[in-house]
Amino acid sequence: MFRKLNRPAVAGLALVSIFWAGTATAQVTGTVVLKSGERHTGADIDYRYDRRMVSVRTGQNAQPRVDVGQVAYVDFGGAPDAQLNLTGSQEAVVLKDGTVVRGQIIELGHETPSDRSSAFLVIIRDSNGQEQRLNSSRVGRVYFAGGTSSTDTAPTAGTNPTATSATGLVVSAKQQWTPTGLVVRRGETLTFDTTGEITLTGGNDDMASAAGAKSGRVTATAPVPRSTAGALIGRVGNGQPFLIGNQTTVAMPAAGQLFLGVNDDHFEDNSGEFRVEISRAGRTRR
Repeated sequence: MFRKLNRPAVAGLALVSIFWAGTATAQVTGTVVLKSGERHTGADIDYRYDRRMVSVRTGQNAQPRVDVGQVAYVDFGGAPDAQLNLTGSQEAVVLKDGTVVRGQIIELGHETPSDRSSAFLVIIRDSNGQEQRLNSSRVGRVYFAGGTSSTDTAPTAGTNPTATSATGLVVSAKQQWTPTGLVVRRGETLTFDTTGEITLTGGNDDMASAAGAKSGRVTATAPVPRSTAGALIGRVGNGQPFLIGNQTTVAMPAAGQLFLGVNDDHFEDNSGEFRVEISRAGRTRR
């Protein structure tokens, strides 16, 4: 269940609104709430999933930047109470009308970064693989991975909840790479439990499980060309893609953020999704 903003946080929003009122352009203010309970209220909130950092300007010379793994949610105000049960790397946007959009947060920021009078957008790729560009005036809260649970309890500061528990991730057949929110070490072994099937090339006779197309065909221009088309694959950072398929355990080839994808070279005519549960040994983020 959502926790309502306490009075100091609401007051902080009001104070920041006054602080920015003297600027030449309209500012969108919000509160970045960390999993430790720490709050940063300000303007110029910025996030991109490939950078994995959330920043907020709290004063003329103060702009805290924190790893997204430490962020529970960003509050823009006006979010109604709701029950969220986000699992693993799943994220969500809660609109002011109560609508919940689940998926992967792609970006928070002005439509034109150099023009702060341009629309401030929250961009999310939903569970159907569709990108939604939401004006912040419609958004109440943006929840990052591990930012809430059925009991709405905050984890201990300094821990990585995504990394220390089994996670569930939807890997759409319509997009090349899906960020897992996991930062892995070279040589670390992860356990994968994958369910679901996808359809390739728009044909019902071209089905694929995590192991790949049932026909056994390969695609020379796919990320892992010697492996079966449609198979579940991974990539660490911007490194070389590798096969996961129906393997139970896979050693990570490099250090960085883990992405999952489908071994294909064309995605618009695909359909379906894999549901991947990833587990690893518990550890403290360093």
